[in-house]
Amino acid sequence: MEKVIITGGTGAIGHQLTKLLVAHFYEVIIFTRNPKSHAVQPHVRYVHWDPSKKEIDAKSIQEADYIINLSGANLNAKRWTKAYQQEIITSRVDSGQLLYHSLKQLPNRVKAVISASAIGWYGADDQYQKRPFIEGDPQGGNFLSWVCNLWEGSVKPIETLGKRLIVFRFGVVISKDQGLLKEVGRFLPLRSIPILGSGKQMLSWIHMDDLCRMLLFGIQNSTIAGIYNACSSEPLSIGQFTKRIAKRKYGALYMPIPIPSFFIKLLLGKKGQEMVLNGIWVSNKKIAQENFPFKYPMLDNNCIDNLHID
Repeated sequence: MEKVIITGGTGAIGHQLTKLLVAHFYEVIIFTRNPKSHAVQPHVRYVHWDPSKKEIDAKSIQEADYIINLSGANLNAKRWTKAYQQEIITSRVDSGQLLYHSLKQLPNRVKAVISASAIGWYGADDQYQKRPFIEGDPQGGNFLSWVCNLWEGSVKPIETLGKRLIVFRFGVVISKDQGLLKEVGRFLPLRSIPILGSGKQMLSWIHMDDLCRMLLFGIQNSTIAGIYNACSSEPLSIGQFTKRIAKRKYGALYMPIPIPSFFIKLLLGKKGQEMVLNGIWVSNKKIAQENFPFKYPMLDNNCIDNLHID
């Protein structure tokens, strides 16, 4: 049974990914600061690490066949104070650097490292944009762009160790119980939906199931290497996205509620501008050309129904 380390594996993505890997007969090793706080599960074990202190479980590195690096402070957890912005950066950079140095210094059989990044790399759309962003496009100039630059840079040296390195730039992950859909779901029982800002900003999204399957796809396909956008085939404006969900649930009987841009900026500050009001139009052509089999390439009725929105 091959072994997969997941860093950041106690979050929503890690939880679902763990179930998928176990279902495909992998043993999962989850790196966490508090291993004793998690219940024992078949084919899953929790071990200690602390990137800020450069502490890692050497035995697990030596046993692992693959590493999936999801580690990093939650972008949505807090307001982006200067201190939290620094935590967002250091949590990602410390993790990547610790993995690199551990793989360099310890005898191991790791075949591939898969690391998360985000489409925030590209900055924001502008009025002159004629095409979606692709993987070779330069980084933007905002905070999230620099986070992604440092994040990806922390794992880039792993390639010099002869390891296959894959970086997936995650789009907005769509899941009932987190992020955008969690907020939209607060309005739906009232037969209403929020229209955030102008509603015209582009949302490049991916269903949670497809994201986890894409990470598994990276493990199982030895030809996959480099940077890939992890997004669906149908970017939508955020207004179109929320209206399509409401229409599926209520037909025409729902009420859009405008949430003005100034209010979002007042409430969320810099985070509101970069994560809500800035649109990012991104292409998934590169991973699609690798024949990744999307289950939910579009926000159609099948996709919406699978989200099980109350």
